[in-house]
Amino acid sequence: MSTAMAEISLSALVPRAKGPVASVFLMAPPAGGRTTAVKVYPQPLDRRTYAGIETEQAKLAGLRSARSIVLVDSLDELPDGRTGLRMEFCPQSLPDLVSRGPLPIGDVIVLGQILASVLAEAHELGLVHGGVTPANVLERASGQPALSDFGTSLRLRFPRDLMVDAAYTAPEVLRDGELSEQADVYGLAAVLQLALTASSPFPTRTGETLDDVVLRVLREPAPPVSGPDVPSALTKLLQRMLAKEPLERPDAAEVARALEVLLLAPDEAGNDLDFDDFRDELATARVAQIPPPPAPIKRSVKKAGRQWKKPSKSLVIAAAAVVALLAVVPVMMQQPEPKQAGPAPAPTTPPIPVPTATESSPVPAVRLELKPPKDNGTSVVLEWTSSKPLVYAVYLAEQGGKGAQTTYKGRGTSMTVKVIPGLKYCFEVQGTDATAIYVSKPQPIRGATCQN
Repeated sequence: MSTAMAEISLSALVPRAKGPVASVFLMAPPAGGRTTAVKVYPQPLDRRTYAGIETEQAKLAGLRSARSIVLVDSLDELPDGRTGLRMEFCPQSLPDLVSRGPLPIGDVIVLGQILASVLAEAHELGLVHGGVTPANVLERASGQPALSDFGTSLRLRFPRDLMVDAAYTAPEVLRDGELSEQADVYGLAAVLQLALTASSPFPTRTGETLDDVVLRVLREPAPPVSGPDVPSALTKLLQRMLAKEPLERPDAAEVARALEVLLLAPDEAGNDLDFDDFRDELATARVAQIPPPPAPIKRSVKKAGRQWKKPSKSLVIAAAAVVALLAVVPVMMQQPEPKQAGPAPAPTTPPIPVPTATESSPVPAVRLELKPPKDNGTSVVLEWTSSKPLVYAVYLAEQGGKGAQTTYKGRGTSMTVKVIPGLKYCFEVQGTDATAIYVSKPQPIRGATCQN
């Protein structure tokens, strides 16, 4: 974050939205630049608030998951003395996304895992968000989610009207204004319930006032979310996160781990959770009440246009040369299996012979090189080069995971792989020309340990 106060002209600001405390403007970019958002507060910042913002933003910028946070680029002074926070412009918020109905179950779980990972890392450093609400869950122009308005310095300087977001606010915050890690977890659960049902845990009923909503938040349990596509483990997790007593809630790290398990595990009906780009018609059947147990059903998938995904699944490859390529399993981050006494068990798949070089049939030297991966937080860009055109397979292995996964890319030399923020990975490319297999040097991200 820039610490130099730069003055900007009021004529350069285009009104975007007005919140309970601050107003958001857009500022046209210079030639070749990007549109930025400027959040303007009604009064100048005092020295303590200014220093608090600097400290919070510096810590947030150092997080592994910083790419999933909308950071403050600079503090700007307006001619009338007010202060504006300049930051990246994100075109949509979560309320915009659910205006057409609930989100696909896969997108909700990925969104929750990303936000929980951000909160867990921040909480480790003693940083509290202080206002996890739907309006602060944004979607970047790239389609990736990010958490904005992080920190308590501005919230203490400019207290907001808690009644505005009472349905998403923890009971203890409504009672005494306590901003805590446990309150962040409650807010995250309420946000995910909106994504799942297009409704808050405590929607306003006909004839109710905001005071009535507050009383229900303080006294009534939040109704559980159910539906034919909602895993029971997710329903139970949200109920724990929405507990009235702060100490009964899981911490953000536990939430992130639980959602990661849901990302990688099949649902109760034995189906893999599908994270392809689609708006699941099953989402319309989700309700926030106690339903009868749903019968297992097969999921019908319709493509539409979502973007939050888990890593793609392995593809079956039919070409003989590629089959031979995939028969060689990399040992990235794998410990050797202990030898067992007695005869070795028969392999489930017969080994496929791989041609080797001989004096009568020399194999030309081929240099296959994988460039250092570009880590974008929720995805990794891979590029590789070869001195000879080949058919390629890309392996990724999660440190501490079950083993390497394979993504077939054919003859291309670049691809983007979806990853989970905060986890360590190794990548390797193998290529074949139908006469031999060539292997790149493994490349790590986030300090992973790779083995050849």
